[in-house]
Amino acid sequence: MARQAPPRPIGWALLPLRGFLAVVYLYAGISKIADSRFLDPSSPASLHATLAAVRNASPIRSLLGPVADHTFAFGLLIAFAEIAVGIGIGIGLLTRVAALGGMVLALSLWLTVSWGAEPWYTSADLVYLFAFTPLLLAGAGVWSLDAWLDAIKARRPDTGEDRFRRAVLIAGAAVLGGVLAAGATLFRRSSSARTAGSSASGASTTPGAALATTSQVPVGGGKQTTDPVTGDPTWILQLSAGRYTAYDAVCPHQGCPVTFVSPSDGFHCPCHGSTFAADGSLISGPATSGLHAIPIRVDGTEIRRA
Repeated sequence: MARQAPPRPIGWALLPLRGFLAVVYLYAGISKIADSRFLDPSSPASLHATLAAVRNASPIRSLLGPVADHTFAFGLLIAFAEIAVGIGIGIGLLTRVAALGGMVLALSLWLTVSWGAEPWYTSADLVYLFAFTPLLLAGAGVWSLDAWLDAIKARRPDTGEDRFRRAVLIAGAAVLGGVLAAGATLFRRSSSARTAGSSASGASTTPGAALATTSQVPVGGGKQTTDPVTGDPTWILQLSAGRYTAYDAVCPHQGCPVTFVSPSDGFHCPCHGSTFAADGSLISGPATSGLHAIPIRVDGTEIRRA
C-alpha cells in the first residue's frame, strides 16, 4: 500500500485569503486618509454625508448619533483600524485579534452603508464579514509571525510565551502602520496643495469654468467629463433639445464612478449595482441617496459651472 503524504497545514489554504484581505484593508485605510473628501463634512463623498444618508434606514440608527456628531474622529479611527487589520492579517501577527477587528468593521458597514442592498446577499460587506471567520477560527498558520513564535515556544517549552519578542513585533507593526498613515497624510496634503495652486493659477478650477461644449453633448445622451472644482468625474446630459443637466458621477455608496446608460435607464454603478434615474434620483440600492446635481449654465457654445 502506497504511503499517503501528510496533509498540508490549513494555513496554506488560507494564504490567498490572507493576502487578499490584507491588501484590501490596507488600501481602504490608506485611501481614506489620503482622500481629502472622506473627512470633509461639506463633501458629498464624506463619511458625514454617508451617515446622514443611511442613518434613518439603518437598524442601529440609535447608536449612530455620536458617530454622526464626530465624523472626523471616527473617520480617522476607522482608517487606522483598517490599516491595523491589514498589517495584522498580512504578517500574521495577532491574527485572530485582527480577524475579529475586521469582522467588527465589516459588520458595522453592513448594518449602515450596505443595509439597503437589494437583494441582501449582494452586500460586499456581508461577504467580508464571513471571509474573516476562517482566520478567526484557525489563525494564520504558515508564513506568519504567530507561527514563528509558536515554533520558538515548541522548541523551548520551559520558557513559556516569549512576551518580549511579541511586544517588539507588535511595536514594529505599530510603527509600520504609523509610517503608512503618515505617508497617506503627506499625499493628502500634496494633493490639496496642487489643487490650491491650480485654483490660484486661473479660472480653470473656479465656478464658471467650462465643462464641455454643447456640440459634445448629444440630444438624449451625455458626455462624461471632470468637474474642475472637485476633481470628480461628471456627467453632462441633454435629455431634451437645449435642456442641459449635470451630475457628480461618484456613487454615494462607496465612491465608484457611475455610468450613464440612457434617458430611460438612467445611471448604473458597476461596483455594487446601484441605479439612478436620469434626474439623479435613487432607484435602487445599496446607495441610499441620489447623485449630487451640479449647477451649470450655457454660455454660447460652452457649458460652464454656474
